[in-house]
Amino acid sequence: MLTTDAAQRAIYESADYVIDDDPPIVFQIGSVHHGLGLLLASFNAQSACLLAAGNPRGQILSDDDNLDRRMQLLSKVEQARLNYFVARAENAQQFWAQDSYLIFDIDPLDANRWAREFDQLAWVDIPSSGCAALIWLD
Repeated sequence: MLTTDAAQRAIYESADYVIDDDPPIVFQIGSVHHGLGLLLASFNAQSACLLAAGNPRGQILSDDDNLDRRMQLLSKVEQARLNYFVARAENAQQFWAQDSYLIFDIDPLDANRWAREFDQLAWVDIPSSGCAALIWLD
């Protein structure tokens, strides 16, 4: 089981989450973002998640190692034939950023399993309402 301290939680909870659309969609945890709801609707999706693969358990890896992990996650997404967007989480005040994927209509059990497989601390659940929530793995 992963344990997440209060400082790590605060970084995730106060981060900006960015979806590389045109224009980019920037949202925060716990706030309704109508653009997210519209994006889901445009893909006829009921939900989405934001999932990362890099920096397992908050340990900083090299750019090459993180790229390898992102490509492994992308391979899983493509094998499952799920639609996705490139995304990231960033907290400028904490000098923290994490590359991610916005994945449409992934089963929450699969999102949780993949997050655990890549030793992530959390993943972001996005329902059709567009109000994102963090799902902690501890």
